[in-house]
Amino acid sequence: MDHITGEPPWNKELTMTIASITSHRKIYSITLLLAACFLLSAAAESPYGVCAHLNRMPPEEMRRELAGIAAAGIGFVRVDLDWAQVEPEPGKWDFSRWDAVVEEAAGRKVKVLPILGSGLPSYGKPPFRNLQRYLTYVEKCVRRYKGKINCYEVFNEVNHIRPWGETPNPANYVALLRETRRTIKRIDPEAKVLFSGVSCLGNSLKFVEEAFQAGAGDHFDVMNFHPYQWYNAPEAQLPLLIRELRMLMKKHHIDKPIWITEIGDSSSPVRYRLAGEVVSPALRKLGFRPERDTVGTVADPDTLFFTGDIDDFLPEWKRRRALTFEELRTVSPTDCPILVLPGRELFPAARIDAVTAYVRKGGTLVLPGGFPLYYDFRQTAEPDQFRTVQIGNRLLPQLHLEWEAFWVKKGVPRTTTATEAGEEFPGLKLTHHPGMRFLNAENLKGADRMIPIAWGINGRYRMPIAALYQLNSDLKGNIIVAVDSRTDSVTEKEQARRLPRQLLLAFAEGVEKVFYYRYRAGEWNRGREAHFGILRRNFEIKPAGLACQTLIRNLPPGSTRPEILRRGLIREAHWRRPDGVPVTALWTVFGEQPAPQPGRQFLRAETLTGEPLPTAKVPDRLSADILYFTGCGTE
Repeated sequence: MDHITGEPPWNKELTMTIASITSHRKIYSITLLLAACFLLSAAAESPYGVCAHLNRMPPEEMRRELAGIAAAGIGFVRVDLDWAQVEPEPGKWDFSRWDAVVEEAAGRKVKVLPILGSGLPSYGKPPFRNLQRYLTYVEKCVRRYKGKINCYEVFNEVNHIRPWGETPNPANYVALLRETRRTIKRIDPEAKVLFSGVSCLGNSLKFVEEAFQAGAGDHFDVMNFHPYQWYNAPEAQLPLLIRELRMLMKKHHIDKPIWITEIGDSSSPVRYRLAGEVVSPALRKLGFRPERDTVGTVADPDTLFFTGDIDDFLPEWKRRRALTFEELRTVSPTDCPILVLPGRELFPAARIDAVTAYVRKGGTLVLPGGFPLYYDFRQTAEPDQFRTVQIGNRLLPQLHLEWEAFWVKKGVPRTTTATEAGEEFPGLKLTHHPGMRFLNAENLKGADRMIPIAWGINGRYRMPIAALYQLNSDLKGNIIVAVDSRTDSVTEKEQARRLPRQLLLAFAEGVEKVFYYRYRAGEWNRGREAHFGILRRNFEIKPAGLACQTLIRNLPPGSTRPEILRRGLIREAHWRRPDGVPVTALWTVFGEQPAPQPGRQFLRAETLTGEPLPTAKVPDRLSADILYFTGCGTE
């Protein structure tokens, strides 16, 4: 039976009863079995990791972070082995910061995964053209930490321009990977070499396949990628991404473990800021009122597509109704006059007719962020698995919408220098929204109108970044669009919901280790990148930190590999801890659903963030907040 591995502190309560056993031989056998389970847990290597820039922070912060990582039961930490830090000038070496990190981590029994090639010095860019200098850096690092570090990741996200300063080239990376591995193995044959954690933004599998075709499979021990799930429920796509990577490896005869060295969500407070400033005023201009009018949202089980929380931009509009696409086809705009789609740029293109029919009948559609309908959320042959396919503006003519940007239209600026309210929205208070996405009127028909709500301005260029489309042609409704790009963060509560589900899904697909990005948020500003993390900058734990601890307590290292069952929108996961005790986890992909077999009694139960349930029974209804049940359930 497959096991996940690791060595964190774990719940040592033994919830088995052997009072009914009277035979000494049976008791002795069970004692040996339990002892074996404890030994399995102690010997196992942790599957849990986090990313932390430990070498870039003051020593007292580094020590405090490592203490927290160890206390949470996290067994690995991924850290940038910045070349420019350890060799600030050619031939001058300074490992003081890294020595302190390695020593402190060892004392805490936390293993370190360094990222080779981080923080490139000016004299080392690009590394494949400065190979001897780069390999000297690798050799110095591996010799220094032999016996203390046993795995190395060779560059971060090499399918992006950042590590190179030029267009990424798989063949160049394979040449670098080959020489890096030779250097590492010559010094430390037992050390594991990881393929770069490739980003899943863009066509990452194309880069990976070209690297495999160039012979990469012979030059690493562990495959690695970063399947961030910002734009959809992780259940809808994460298993597919892992399976597709494994199929590609199999195609090239590569049978090696997979790690995920980055995955996670930002809880930036800057979410839907433009929509928060423009959507409610536009609805009020149309005569709608929050105390009277119902706002529809999509919650479609067939496509696993849902709007999600709209409190970021419509907090006062509390009359809400969740609709499937089938219900949307028949709903009357009189009963539900407003429909909000998610601002995640994804949409199942096969369902566009339901949205068009709603607007044709006079409904008001709200598109609160990003390029509207930019990606098709496309069903695959795998049950409940969807692929993101870029389709650009292909669906927009059906809704009489259009956008423009510098890469598709000459003369469009790369950013804006000012933001102003539209003429029909005098007095509208707006913050400045630097952006590169704009709306236009090129697809209007008949007596349609585009009314600017917010202008984006740069010199003589002046186009809407938010607009109200009043349609009076074959479509009779309204569409409110905001194209702010700040829609890829979630609330702290949602971040906590998603963390254990992402990890369970990955482990169920056979991923060997998962590193959450990141441990502590930087919070240098209010943007997305500054708010990844399960702790706040001041070391205060977020709900996601509690969710991480609760998962590790229920799925400790040495547990069996989780098996996840699909029951409509409900997911039911099963595994056994190293002591042999079974654990069940229950949650929904989105929304609330009636629980299967409500009232099932377990020995113990706790919530997403570790609060014990008053009774260890399955409740009547489940939500996206995972629940853990320990022991064998009984009716």
